[in-house]
Amino acid sequence: MTTARRTAGSLAVAAALIAASAVLATAPASANGEAVAAPAGAELAADWDNNVYLYYSGSSNSSWSKYGTAVNDFAGHTFAAGGEGHGQNVKNNVNRAWNNDPSFRARIFYNENQNASGDAPYDDIWPGESRALNSGVQNNNASLGWYYAG
Repeated sequence: MTTARRTAGSLAVAAALIAASAVLATAPASANGEAVAAPAGAELAADWDNNVYLYYSGSSNSSWSKYGTAVNDFAGHTFAAGGEGHGQNVKNNVNRAWNNDPSFRARIFYNENQNASGDAPYDDIWPGESRALNSGVQNNNASLGWYYAG
């Protein structure tokens, strides 16, 4: 390996580490006060953008769609961002979520129309939280609601 290639490789690694540091430093705070980085592939805003980002997979190359209002039925919605799952249906295909709203928790429902009656599962994603959905709604999601986090 030539000296020029080694130098270029070292510079690329250094740039990647600096970029990762900048993303973590500007991430919004989680509900418990710790910084939470956006999942890979998300455009990280300098401020809260009042959306929840829903991801097709746990991959760093996952497609995503964002929502700022309630959705009664994800039927007809597709993952908009490029990457793994682009163009796939959002309904019954959400693996993980990132809530970039400072005041409201995003609730992902198993049923349409934000229905959690009986034993129907749901999962709350709190402000700043980024994680895989629980097993009750992961890849079994039908609607989205917003609730004040207090």
